[in-house]
Amino acid sequence: MRTGVSIGVAGGVVGNLIFSGFALFFAFMGSMFVKQEWNNLQETKAMQAWVQTDCTIETCKTEDAGEDFRLVVTYRYEVDGRTFTNDQYGKRRYLKAETITEIKRAEQRFPPGKTVAGHYNPANPAEAVLDLPTVAGAKKGLGFALIFPAVGLVFATIPWLRGRKKRDGEPAKAKKERSPKLFLVPFGSIFFLIGVLMLKPFLFEPLQKTRDAQTWNEVQATVVSSKVKSHNSDDGTTYSPYIAYRYTVDGQEYFGDQYTFSGGSSSGYSGKAAIVRKYPKRKKFTVYVNPADPTESVINREPSLGLLFGLFPLVFALVGAAIMVAGFRAKGGNAKLDERQANAYEVTLKGKSPAAKAIALTLFASAWGGIVYLIFKSDAPMAFLIIFGLFGVAIAAGAVHAILATFNPRPTVEIVPGNIRPGTSVAMRWRTNGRIDRISALKITLKCLQVTTETRRSGGKTQSSVVRTPIHEQELLVTQKQHEIAHGTLGFQVPKDQPASRLGNHDGIEWQIVFHGDIARWPDMKAQLPFIVYPTGA
Repeated sequence: MRTGVSIGVAGGVVGNLIFSGFALFFAFMGSMFVKQEWNNLQETKAMQAWVQTDCTIETCKTEDAGEDFRLVVTYRYEVDGRTFTNDQYGKRRYLKAETITEIKRAEQRFPPGKTVAGHYNPANPAEAVLDLPTVAGAKKGLGFALIFPAVGLVFATIPWLRGRKKRDGEPAKAKKERSPKLFLVPFGSIFFLIGVLMLKPFLFEPLQKTRDAQTWNEVQATVVSSKVKSHNSDDGTTYSPYIAYRYTVDGQEYFGDQYTFSGGSSSGYSGKAAIVRKYPKRKKFTVYVNPADPTESVINREPSLGLLFGLFPLVFALVGAAIMVAGFRAKGGNAKLDERQANAYEVTLKGKSPAAKAIALTLFASAWGGIVYLIFKSDAPMAFLIIFGLFGVAIAAGAVHAILATFNPRPTVEIVPGNIRPGTSVAMRWRTNGRIDRISALKITLKCLQVTTETRRSGGKTQSSVVRTPIHEQELLVTQKQHEIAHGTLGFQVPKDQPASRLGNHDGIEWQIVFHGDIARWPDMKAQLPFIVYPTGA
């Protein structure tokens, strides 16, 4: 029976700074949102003093504004015997929507000649609106905006609250170590829940609609607008075909613009332009209409590869699940030593995969690059941009170093027996896999580390970090011989006067066998292979 053992603890000031940096940036972006909503609230409050009056609709029409559609409504009203004409809909001059169906629905509310309620500014009667914004709506917008900086500030302070003293001058008391589950599991569950909930609109509903549409009725339709829509983002420009059409069911006219149920946009303009060219304005063609709801229609009801975009929310769900699994597997201060090694005769030692570190740093560097880009596009001070930029360069360099290290040779180590206690003699054999000719020298070391939490007080705040201090270090082999680098055997004894393994961040003990291979002009081979030394008499 073979058992792999891996013990590790994440934390420290660097980790706290990275976590808080992301949280503070989140709070900074949220504060910009709050400022915008606050100004909107003040303007809305001022408009509540406007006077209501009757407005007569003169014209109402839908215009194609390029990327969207807008409703242009002109109306007249009287104030103190004077007649005014205006076309201001609300806080914005025009009512806009991405689809023609939304605009046509609004157009039905304002037929020419109809009298509707409007409001004018008593200080300037020429200023008026048909749709007066409400304070309640503005307050909801502000309340929603406040969530973002609040969440950012809370998460920015969480890493620095650990290990605080109760009162100035009072010695820090040892406290029970909290399990990482308290943070990782709830945090991961949020990602998982978001991913699962997003699957419904992105995947399940389009699949259901595509299946149902196979039985919908064929109806003659006429194109009223067709174009390629562009969607700009930090990752570039994507495109989607947009075809608006009208059709009649039982004497009632309807408008639609659903080309396919897969939705979304992608790069590549020519393919979308080719679709649009098939549907010039005023062309008659067949659409498929839902007999149970004539307002629902579609041009192409066949399944397409675009439906695969609906799998994107799975990324959130999988990331959340991975974080939750890491949380459940994390060991707190009361964790017990794994007994599987003690029950095994021969044990295979496993270290952390360098690929995991490379992937994590690469993703982090990419995300940080996006943050730097957003800062560059904003009005943030240049010093702020330089600090974030230099930090991004350091992260990118670390990612490159980690990626190169994944191509290094890796040792496989087996030890006998598995039930190791202070004073036990251990037989070890190893085999180095990969390009061992690149390794000029190999050093194998037995280490015993004491894991403690250091608490420092600075600037009125108490900061804690996990520290690993070697309390025993013994060279087992130093060689430049290729055959010994490739494979070999040796024996060693765990000193009787050294402590057994103990889990925890406040008074933990870790044992490991460390392989260090020197590689010229390349990251060195480094492998830390933990194992358990059980207490005597346990």
